Amino acid sequence: MKNLIAVLLVVMVSAGCATKSEKARNNIAKTWKVSKVFQNGSDVTTAYIETHVDYRLQFTASGSFTERYQPGSGENQLNISGTWVFSDGINKVTLTDGNQTRVYSIDALDKTVLNIKDLGSSNNREIQFVPA
Repeated sequence: MKNLIAVLLVVMVSAGCATKSEKARNNIAKTWKVSKVFQNGSDVTTAYIETHVDYRLQFTASGSFTERYQPGSGENQLNISGTWVFSDGINKVTLTDGNQTRVYSIDALDKTVLNIKDLGSSNNREIQFVPA
């Protein structure tokens, strides 16, 4: 009986402990909207939102993403879809669509925030997201 209880305890603890990668995948799997945008340390949120109207970035746990926004008020919505993966452990996220691959370092990720730095930008762009 003691052995059975010990085995059940080990199974329950193992099942309840997600790895860092699993937690990160669960945390990122939702739709995000822009909260703040910084370039070279300056807040450029208003200008960014004017060229990314109603911006939404949706990640699925299975590794796909969809990016939606209007490039200006009254313009047709753009829809960009592709795949994403964590790279460098869970410190970077790589987005690949039909036209390009983008790599972002992850500064913060939990259920309520996703903060990234665009490693391909020349202006040190940092984007802070909150759930949409």
